Amino acid sequence: MSPVPVAAASNSTASMASMAAEVTAQINRARTAAGLRPYKPWPAIAAIATDRSQRLEATHTLTHRAAGPSISTTLDSAGLQWYGWGEIIGVTSYPAGSQAVGNLFSLWDASPTHHPLMFSSTYNYVGVGFSTGPDGRTWSSIVFVESVDHTPPVACNGALRRTGTTLSFSWTGYDPILQTRTAGLRSFDVAYRVDSGAWRTIRAGTVSQAIVLAGRASGHVYGFRVRSRDRRGNLSAWTTEARIRVP
Repeated sequence: MSPVPVAAASNSTASMASMAAEVTAQINRARTAAGLRPYKPWPAIAAIATDRSQRLEATHTLTHRAAGPSISTTLDSAGLQWYGWGEIIGVTSYPAGSQAVGNLFSLWDASPTHHPLMFSSTYNYVGVGFSTGPDGRTWSSIVFVESVDHTPPVACNGALRRTGTTLSFSWTGYDPILQTRTAGLRSFDVAYRVDSGAWRTIRAGTVSQAIVLAGRASGHVYGFRVRSRDRRGNLSAWTTEARIRVP
């Protein structure tokens, strides 16, 4: 596919972030179709990829050396844990946005050196950077990393029911599956409060998924929330409060 000349395009943070999200989605759709797990975006390496794409644009040179120091050195300097990494770079004269993303993706997908990085069975995280220069050309760096699981797990409220003055609350959760090194769900914390009072943790590190509280005082509203923890200690956010009144 031959590039076409275009006018200078915006290099705003929003437009570059939109392109990064779009190419990540394209890669992950293709990975899913191939039976692989989607890459998880990692903002810390997206910042590295963005810096590298800006260096490529500034120098107008499409080489990994022109993009900056070795990625292993950069990851170490940033204090980011890694087992392995890879990078693909590219430049296109297609208009910044979906056309540039589509052109670059098609070039990478057809490349015998770039395709294996997009379809790796080892890497689990990705960071994407774009930079569009005054001449309208868009430069990109995509950094792939195999790292420990630092993706938060998920917690979900289940049912909250009342029988007389007895309350029962249930919950579920899961740890998102990565291509490699998924930590796995470990436990839950459950918090409880009366009316709009202070939250109190009533179960910490439990593997149960339900609780029953009998003899609740009448005339109050009782709130419950839960969060999950994986085997690396990553915590989910607290769920939205579930509330029930004992009349």
